[in-house]
Formats: sequence, C-alpha cells, structure tokens
Amino acid sequence: MKRTTYVVALCVALAGCALPASNVTSGSDRPTLRLSGAPQGSELILDGQSIGPADRYDGSKEVLAVEEGVHLVEVRQGTTAILTKRIFAASGESVNVDVSAGTTP
Repeated sequence: MKRTTYVVALCVALAGCALPASNVTSGSDRPTLRLSGAPQGSELILDGQSIGPADRYDGSKEVLAVEEGVHLVEVRQGTTAILTKRIFAASGESVNVDVSAGTTP
C-alpha cells in the first residue's frame, strides 16, 4: 500500500513539472518577392515548386514571403518559360522582378 502511495505521489509530482519553453527570433523581417509585369494566366515557379498565378504577386494584391538566400524564379505561360532568373533575397528586403524584361540566364 505504501509503495502504491509513493508511486502515485511521484507521478503527481512529475506531472506538475513543465519543460522550459523558448522562442528564437532573428529580429528581421522575411524577404519578399514582387513580380511586376506578369501576364494574366502565367504561373510562378520558385525553386522548382509551383506557387500559383504570377500576376497575383504584383505588390498591390500581395507579395510572396520567401526565405533568405538564393532562389530560382521562373514565370511560365503554359509550357513556355517567359522568365528565368536567379535572385538573392536578403533579410527584410523586397525583391522586385520585372517579368516584362524577359528571360535572363
């Protein structure tokens, strides 16, 4: 009986313990990507992943938050790539890509 009481008391004591909580923030805003001049019906592909309609991220409707670093931006109209560009997005920066300028290596 004593053993059961000790086990129950130990379980109650351990259940009351909480693990420490931490939160890490960099203090900087994530970079954003804005596409100007993207034709209606074109698709944004970022680092090989389809994001959605390219004209959606024109800066007035919305911008796309991206991770800091190098990214490959592609805009496609059907199966044709109308823009392929490698960009570097720094912390808190808003990168504007002019789609009407055409494909750049």
